[in-house]
Amino acid sequence: MSAPTPVRFRGEFAQRLDEKARLAIPVAYRSALDSAGDKRLILVRSTSGPCIQAWAMRDWQTYEERILALPPSDPTVQKLLRFVVSGATPVEPDSHGRVVLPQTLRQYAGLDAGAEVMLVATINRFEVWRRDAWQTHADAVAADLPSWSADLARLGL
Repeated sequence: MSAPTPVRFRGEFAQRLDEKARLAIPVAYRSALDSAGDKRLILVRSTSGPCIQAWAMRDWQTYEERILALPPSDPTVQKLLRFVVSGATPVEPDSHGRVVLPQTLRQYAGLDAGAEVMLVATINRFEVWRRDAWQTHADAVAADLPSWSADLARLGL
């Protein structure tokens, strides 16, 4: 039996939530899910900024197994469980490729119905940012390029 096709998301896409807080998943992202044979996503709070992370279901399940292998009494594990895992919401794109973003996750990311958003691929998942928050974050990362490029070299990238 061959290994499952890995889900790989690529690219940045500007979108707008509709009046029902639905997000249209870009065709490129839907194609990545289709090629892996499962259209379902898990939406969670990000720990790296005020945004929503979207994971392919299979990758999220693998991540959950890693979490379960950790000591549940560890304070950092408890924070992860209470902050990220507690709000994990499974979604599947409708026939138009849209998913409803849950209110609790939208509140965390500062998103209202009709909000302008950026979808940002991070290889095995993608993030949904309020567009102005993404621009602020991207500008800060770009301004710090000299220091973190040395870190990338240290990591062999």
